Amino acid sequence: MKSIIKPAVTLLITAVITVAALSLVYNLTLEPIEKQKRRTQETALRDVMPRASEYREISIDKEGSITAVFECYLDIDALNFIGYVVQLSPEGYSGKIDLMVGISSSDERITGMRVLRHTETPGLGALAVKEDFFRRYDGLKLVPLGVVRSNPGENEIQAITSATITTRAITKAVNEAIDWYHRNAKQMSDDRRGE
Repeated sequence: MKSIIKPAVTLLITAVITVAALSLVYNLTLEPIEKQKRRTQETALRDVMPRASEYREISIDKEGSITAVFECYLDIDALNFIGYVVQLSPEGYSGKIDLMVGISSSDERITGMRVLRHTETPGLGALAVKEDFFRRYDGLKLVPLGVVRSNPGENEIQAITSATITTRAITKAVNEAIDWYHRNAKQMSDDRRGE
């Protein structure tokens, strides 16, 4: 019996120390991680809707992979509204891809797309964060977009080589943002004007 108690007590003490250390590390890193997430989000907001000076998250019924929607203003006090930024989290090849899509309300075009976080394959799907890829969405009309392997036409995105699943996931999310805009923009515009 004594031979069982000593290893059990040692294991218990080791487990308690390990849990306490993990808890301490978690609590010490939680705030810096949250600050970095907010900074990343603020940078992406400016990148996908560069003309805006102010962004306001609005309350929406989350649907599909949409996680948040922001109204964008040149000047919020003057209610000088210019568009939306839709934040989405579609499923990619290796997990969730957090991204943002900017939509201009004046010319109804995509103002930008940025990937915030991902777990895609390094050197393949991870290339979605590169300017060469995300600029492919800039200025596109708000119509359903397709993915092709080469020679993209109007409203088509050329897939990242060997990362078609990642490209399709991102493009599907951009199409979700476009669809959300078409279903909600007019009503929200009327609401802003108080009609």
